[in-house]
Amino acid sequence: MKLGDAAGLSALNIRKNPVRTLLTILGLGVGIGAILTVWTLGGAGQTQVEAEIARLGVDKVWITADNFSERTLQAEDGALVTAATGAPACAGAATLGAVLLGDTPAYAQLSGLDANAEEVHALHVETGRFFLPGEFLAGDTITVVDHALAVALSPENPQALVGQRLTVGNRQMRVVGIVSDQTVQLLSACEGTAYMPLTTFLDTFGGQVQELTLSIPKGLQADAVAETALAALSAAGGDFDAMSLAEEIDAAKAVIRIFVMVLACVAAVCMFTGGIGVMNILLVSVRERRREIGVMKAVGGTSAQVGLLFLLEAASYAVLGGILGVALGGIMVRVFGGWIGLQAALTLETVLPTLAGATVLGLIFGVAPALRAARMVPVEALRQE
Repeated sequence: MKLGDAAGLSALNIRKNPVRTLLTILGLGVGIGAILTVWTLGGAGQTQVEAEIARLGVDKVWITADNFSERTLQAEDGALVTAATGAPACAGAATLGAVLLGDTPAYAQLSGLDANAEEVHALHVETGRFFLPGEFLAGDTITVVDHALAVALSPENPQALVGQRLTVGNRQMRVVGIVSDQTVQLLSACEGTAYMPLTTFLDTFGGQVQELTLSIPKGLQADAVAETALAALSAAGGDFDAMSLAEEIDAAKAVIRIFVMVLACVAAVCMFTGGIGVMNILLVSVRERRREIGVMKAVGGTSAQVGLLFLLEAASYAVLGGILGVALGGIMVRVFGGWIGLQAALTLETVLPTLAGATVLGLIFGVAPALRAARMVPVEALRQE
């Protein structure tokens, strides 16, 4: 019996019981679809979570003076750190206070930033403009507010706030622009943030530079940049501390990976159960087709040919289950992804390995039925009760 004949006979046997075949490949297909759904949505979810985490400052390092340091941070330390590390640095200070538009008050975070603010903090201007280089040096009484504060002060028409004057501290400041909200604020109770040039902030509220914020370029590690920055500042005198969110972000990513792996293991159990279903059907088929196996061996068929016949049937179940699983996976990804708000789609990088794994699984579970059929003695196989 040639391979083509064995394949044709296997296909004929599969078509003989369409309901049984459908239920068998459905069990395997559900498991395959579950694995594809978990991997696809898990990958999309991990990407989205990492993007949200990145907004918290995955590429930032914050440097502050130690409580017992003899030297505090200075506005010019930003240039010193940038020269040492190659990372843009922004000197800043912040406090909390009331902002008034006429008689309308709002409780806001008040931040003073130097000329590197837009580059380091990635502030996106929605309306108006950001500070000009000369305005940082001159300490002009101007401010830029975020969208949340603009809505708090002028809920009906936030964009109309540009050009108006706010009372900040004990000074009148003209609003020159509105920027998008930042994820991190000093206190969640604040209604928004008002930015001003660092010189203006220090003239208004006094005090000193509170921190340096470094934006880590791609290809550099936050910890390495922090160590270099601290070394440069320590050489200038004083004790300083550096903080980043690298460890917290790595921990969050590890948690996400664990959840994805747990779900993948559950989906793998589903596919494993489908493989057991394939083996069960083939064992039943071996019992039902004892006479056919006996006749095949009686007319010269070898044990290897009989075993090959059942292995081909197992592979056929696996391939059909894989095709059905891909279809089910595509549907589940679209439905569940839309339900939880994830944009995801099946890719060849996930479909092809899953199909290959399903085929191998089918062959593995087909070994036991194939061996049972191959070991049948013709006389015993032909005996009917």
